[in-house]
Amino acid sequence: MLRFQRLASSYAQAQVLRKYPVGGILHGYEVRRVLPVPELMLTAVDLVHKQTGSEHLHIDSADKNNTFSISFKTNPPDCTGVPHILEHTTLCGSQKYPVRDPFFKMLNRSLSNFMNAMTAHDYTFFPFSTTNETDFKNLRDVYIDATLNPLLKIEDFFQEGWRLEHSDVTDPKSPIEFKGVVYNEMKGQISNANYYFWNKFQESIYPSLNNSGGDPSKITNLTYENLVDFHSKNYHPSNSRTYTYGNLPLEDTLQFLNKKFAGYGKRNRNKSVLKPISLDSITTIETTGQIDPMLPLDKQTKSSMTWLCGSPDNFYETFLLGIIGNLLLDGHSSTLYKKLIETGLGTDFSVNTGMETTTESNFFTVGLNGISDAAVLKDEVLKTLKLILDEPINNNRVEAIIQQLELSKKDQKSEFGLLLLYSIIPGWSNARDPFNNLLFEETIARFREDWDKKGNELFKDIIRKYIIDKPYFQFTMKGSENFSAELEKEEAERLKAKVTRLDEDDKKIIFKRGAHLQALQNEKEDISCLPSLKVEEIPRTSDVYPVVSDSNIKHRITETNGITYLRGKINLDKKIPEHLFPLLPLFSDCLTHLGTKTEEYSKIEEAMKLYTGGISTHVDVGSDPITSHPNLLFRFDGWALNSKTDKVTEIWEKLLVNTDFKQNSEKIKVLIKSMVSSNTSSIAESGHSFARSYSSAHLSTTRAINEVFHGISQVQLLNKLAMTLENEELFQTEIVDKLVELQKYMMDSNEVQFFVTTDSIQQVAKVKQELDTFVGSLSPIEKNGGVNIESYPKLAQKPGVMSTLINFPFQVHYSGSSLPGVPYTHNDGAPLQVLSSMLTYKYLHKEIREKGGAYGGGATYSALDGIFSFYSYRDPDPIRSLETFHNCGQYVLENLKWDTADLNEAKLTLFQQVDAPISRKSEGTIYFHSGVTDEMRQKRREQLLDTSLIDIHRVAEKYLLNKKPINAVVGPEIEGKTVPPTWDVINF
Repeated sequence: MLRFQRLASSYAQAQVLRKYPVGGILHGYEVRRVLPVPELMLTAVDLVHKQTGSEHLHIDSADKNNTFSISFKTNPPDCTGVPHILEHTTLCGSQKYPVRDPFFKMLNRSLSNFMNAMTAHDYTFFPFSTTNETDFKNLRDVYIDATLNPLLKIEDFFQEGWRLEHSDVTDPKSPIEFKGVVYNEMKGQISNANYYFWNKFQESIYPSLNNSGGDPSKITNLTYENLVDFHSKNYHPSNSRTYTYGNLPLEDTLQFLNKKFAGYGKRNRNKSVLKPISLDSITTIETTGQIDPMLPLDKQTKSSMTWLCGSPDNFYETFLLGIIGNLLLDGHSSTLYKKLIETGLGTDFSVNTGMETTTESNFFTVGLNGISDAAVLKDEVLKTLKLILDEPINNNRVEAIIQQLELSKKDQKSEFGLLLLYSIIPGWSNARDPFNNLLFEETIARFREDWDKKGNELFKDIIRKYIIDKPYFQFTMKGSENFSAELEKEEAERLKAKVTRLDEDDKKIIFKRGAHLQALQNEKEDISCLPSLKVEEIPRTSDVYPVVSDSNIKHRITETNGITYLRGKINLDKKIPEHLFPLLPLFSDCLTHLGTKTEEYSKIEEAMKLYTGGISTHVDVGSDPITSHPNLLFRFDGWALNSKTDKVTEIWEKLLVNTDFKQNSEKIKVLIKSMVSSNTSSIAESGHSFARSYSSAHLSTTRAINEVFHGISQVQLLNKLAMTLENEELFQTEIVDKLVELQKYMMDSNEVQFFVTTDSIQQVAKVKQELDTFVGSLSPIEKNGGVNIESYPKLAQKPGVMSTLINFPFQVHYSGSSLPGVPYTHNDGAPLQVLSSMLTYKYLHKEIREKGGAYGGGATYSALDGIFSFYSYRDPDPIRSLETFHNCGQYVLENLKWDTADLNEAKLTLFQQVDAPISRKSEGTIYFHSGVTDEMRQKRREQLLDTSLIDIHRVAEKYLLNKKPINAVVGPEIEGKTVPPTWDVINF
């Protein structure tokens, strides 16, 4: 297992080994180890800074998408959210860059394809990725100065953390209330029932590991002095770990860090690893939480059972536990899925289900949502786990798990540097060896050897060791109809307690402070100290990915690491009868859940995992780039090693042609219950997307269809379908029979088209034969008066109603506001896209986040379907946000303060995504999926680069000024405001 002593297998890796000899000193860093990883075409270098003890991990790769991160061990001392609020405030100005919020300002002075900062259980990290060397150096400097030398102004603490402030900062008689970005963010988090369950579970089993994000009821106990002290103790090079990945020279970063760390000595590293409860006996805890409006009142309980399973320090045993978790829980053939989900005991696994290996102890958890009695879960889980010891483990399932692991290493991803960081940093932050995550071949080889010797006993020994007849921790949360009211009452009482302690002088200070903060937010800053790329550095021409077209099969040959990617699509225009149309998403999901007349889905899934990298089906609605007319496609994808592509088409035929809805109708019930169960959390996590979907469905046929398939309308349909499940006759006629009928209209041999991405012309020829065989299993389908996609009705507006409240029992709101734009190829499309970026970074960020206290907000322009949208996320005052959106056109034309520098920053922001690295498998697919040619992309690129301030003002006046946007808000009713007749209300 001493992998790092193995010889490098390539010239490039040998060069790295020679360049970084173990024991050598390079710019103040000692090289401790070097590890060649030929199967991933990279070499890892482990170093330590001699002066401070800071650790550095470098991953040397040919990948031009370079990643950097600095992280700190940040054990939270309490639940005030101090690590989280510090993460925000460190990015609000530093000694070298003393401007307000340099992090957000750098978002539009950079070509980075990723910039963020994240607070985890017990560490905080600050990663970015970019393909531009100058950009890499700029961002690296901003990140290091922000974390080590932040200004930590008290005004930033008030803005980002929490404060007392008048609801109207210009009126000292208006009510005083709690405000703050993180405060509202975490109020939004606890509105997510899954997050709240996971958080309270974590608090119960790991009381030493306080809530790093912050509990809103505790956040208002945090003082500015606490924040400054926490930074002083934790944000020090001795407590830091830095990471680089990519093809840029390591020496430059080491020289840079050595210079930045020069003024620091060595401290004792924060090595405190927090431990969970000692589970010496069975422990049960019960609490209450948010009710799920999607589920019946007798199914509002979530419960889980957890076993402690040793330490992640034992890397190999942790690997085996991961396989055990997969065998027991993952997929339709897993034992616990069959016993707990397919039987209808619960609607879905709870959010904490699975093997957790990111803290001091490994946890194995089994839990359910949507149950009526936690005792039933306990009895069934204990009984099932004991039965496992008496039954053989399917060797094919074990082999399939290993095959998936091996395939995942060959599947090249454009964000690999970030993904590798995410896998390494939890353990690395707790003193575990980051090289373990790279010991892939040795781990698999050792496993295969042990499995050959011990067989099933390899797994059963571990199950006996940690689970069977061992103490467990059962955590149960019952939904309470009064939960939201209780949270509101607690906040009101907490606010009252603080306000009643204020004397008149205190209130004057609060008023002056609010006015001062607003004045700071309105100030025009000189940001010339911040580094910036130039628009001239953006190439005038885009990368081109030639695609060869041959009848119904398009293909691209590129380096795919021995993998072939297959994509299929079928046009559904004028095929689907109107009464079946809304069921298309359910139909698509059923294909990967049910099975055929002769084969259970568990067997098909087993073959899928054994021979392929995965197969998916979905319904996709897009817009024609020239006309904006909608395109409705049924899409199916799959990928495998070049030698196994025939397995993809074989499984396609089983799923797409031979799925039996009648014989497997009970599984349809399971699927619908699971979909309904997950909807509330999806809305709590992405409420702004649902709001935008609903508002834009009034303006565009494409968006109207998308809303029916993926928006609030689909949520309503699933709720309606769920109500039929207990009535067998109704279930058969309203769901099963319709799905059977729908199957007749889907797989048209005349309409099917394919896109193949592979690495040789010989492989293309092989795959074409396999696709021809697959098409031979299909039949031609006539267009018999099905839904005409082009004339599909937009969502109707009620007279006098421009806004809709989608009523959910959340603690905050999400808003969306939409206006019509133009097709992709229209000359105004590019200026509208630039305008959306300028509004976001030059106006809406300040108005919605800094002043309004929402966690996020901005403007977006959908280039393909031509919709100009605004949004706010976890917003305490959506009405104010909607007014701000409505006034954007007037703001642009009346405040002609934008200059060429602002325009160029907006363009840089857009090109972060336009020129973001894509994986080899995605090259050329935009043409197949959307009809956008290389010529169209090039013209759009030139239009974006050539957009002028005159263009910005012109399109703002033409498309925004005095226009009436369609609005939607997700969240609770706002008394006296979100009510008829000017508002429509959808209740759940």
